[in-house]
Amino acid sequence: MTSLFELGNTLSNIYRYTSASEILNRIEERLVRLEDSINSSRSEPASTPASIDDSRSAKSKIEGWRSYYQEQLTSPNYDNSFRQTTGEAYTARPSLVSFACPYYIHFDSWDDTSEFYDDEFRAERELYQIMDALSDHVPPTDTRTIWRLQKIAIKNFFQWMPLLSVEEFVHHVQVAQTSNFKLPNASAALSMLAFAFAEISEDRASQLGTQHQVFLPGVEYFQHGSKLLQELMPRERREIEVLQCRVLYVSYLQCTAMPLMAWDTIMEVGRDCMNILSSGYYHTMSTAQREAFHRVFWTSSIIMHELESILKMSPTGMRQFHEVVPLPQSTTEVEGFYHVFAQISLRKLLTEILDVVGYRVGQVIYAPIVATELRKQAQEWYSHLPPPVQFPINAMPLFELRKSYLRVQFVALHAVVLWPSVLQFLESMMNQGPEKGTTERLDNLQRDTRDCIKSCVLNCELAEELLMQRHLGLQFAIWSTYATMSMLLVTYRVPCLAHIPETRTDIYIRKAFTSLSSWEHLPVVHRGLERTRRHMSRVQIPLEDLIMQQ
Repeated sequence: MTSLFELGNTLSNIYRYTSASEILNRIEERLVRLEDSINSSRSEPASTPASIDDSRSAKSKIEGWRSYYQEQLTSPNYDNSFRQTTGEAYTARPSLVSFACPYYIHFDSWDDTSEFYDDEFRAERELYQIMDALSDHVPPTDTRTIWRLQKIAIKNFFQWMPLLSVEEFVHHVQVAQTSNFKLPNASAALSMLAFAFAEISEDRASQLGTQHQVFLPGVEYFQHGSKLLQELMPRERREIEVLQCRVLYVSYLQCTAMPLMAWDTIMEVGRDCMNILSSGYYHTMSTAQREAFHRVFWTSSIIMHELESILKMSPTGMRQFHEVVPLPQSTTEVEGFYHVFAQISLRKLLTEILDVVGYRVGQVIYAPIVATELRKQAQEWYSHLPPPVQFPINAMPLFELRKSYLRVQFVALHAVVLWPSVLQFLESMMNQGPEKGTTERLDNLQRDTRDCIKSCVLNCELAEELLMQRHLGLQFAIWSTYATMSMLLVTYRVPCLAHIPETRTDIYIRKAFTSLSSWEHLPVVHRGLERTRRHMSRVQIPLEDLIMQQ
């Protein structure tokens, strides 16, 4: 089986060369070898724990799936000069922040990078001002409120990310209650930060308004938890319970849709995790401490890689430890573990796809065999999903945010893999015309282009369910929805794409626009939708009924 590790090596080595002819020659040589390797392995069935006997104990079943996903983890060997923030800003893949439109497409280009960072700095200052205004205010801690917030935190966080067990969380709350959450200890800080997440995660898109720019849900608990956490930092910052608090701190920022502040904070957590793994301290931990640390590491890794892809940051080095850090363990069959196993492997695949597939210095790297292998690996990931997190690949609402989030990432992955085919097809049609390319090549391009458009359509349809409230996957849902909506706009009514029915209708563009409008109080979304409104007006996509729906 050819791994993404080998694919990453193939293309990362290519990027070290500056000559265009050298680049193309080396691509061709390596792809020939890669194709031979893939063809020789296609007949080999992939091992899967899907046949695990239902009569086995819960511990045995989940351990089987854990072992399967552990085998999928490899450490990448990438050229750190490849994914730089500046270079990525000029990718030919549209995002909320930037798009460098190729010469052969009649569409806008934009680069709002500086405005985005300015907005993030401003939002951070405003959050601190709100927290300062709250000062020493202690949020409601009556028994009924605490019970409600514990229940929500377990449902909306700990069943997504088993950072610590439910029993451990309840114990921390009970310890903190003895001092009415006032003593500066890890239990009080952890409880307050978990309650803050609980409050904001119940925030519905239909409730969003101007007041949220002034007073975020859960900010009282967040301020008190942050104050308690700061009293433990930096002296105890590498203690397991303090690391757990720091991850909860980041998770609240994730739900506020403040990606830059979340990135800065999770980078510090990731740095401390890597330092611990490089030290003797890790080897002297007890079994329970080491298991708790593994949960911190993998939760941090998932958050970090999501933000890395959104913000187009360079790799941090945390992926280099994936092979040496075991996946979390559980003695009971907890659905959150199945979700986190699937999330870790999918996030790894999606992150490495962003490394491998796309454009460099304005020149297309069109490698059909690479796209084929990546799609094959994505399909294997889907085929081997544990039953508790399996989902259909259609637009049917699931009413289960964890599954819906996995599904939208899976669909977005296909759009990213196939987008180069769309651009290559459009460029071929402009430069050569339909009569000059080889039939086989154009047929393949047309097929991949059609599949890409269908993935964009499905992503836009899935957006509605994921953009109705705040949750851990909110930021990815916002950014991927805008990207796929923009891809549909780029291809809308383009003459050479007339054979694809989805390029002749505006229904999916309008649907994604309406879903994103709930989050227009965020400056980056507001700018993106203002830009989209102008383009929709130019191509005569009606806006009146969209305004009424808002």
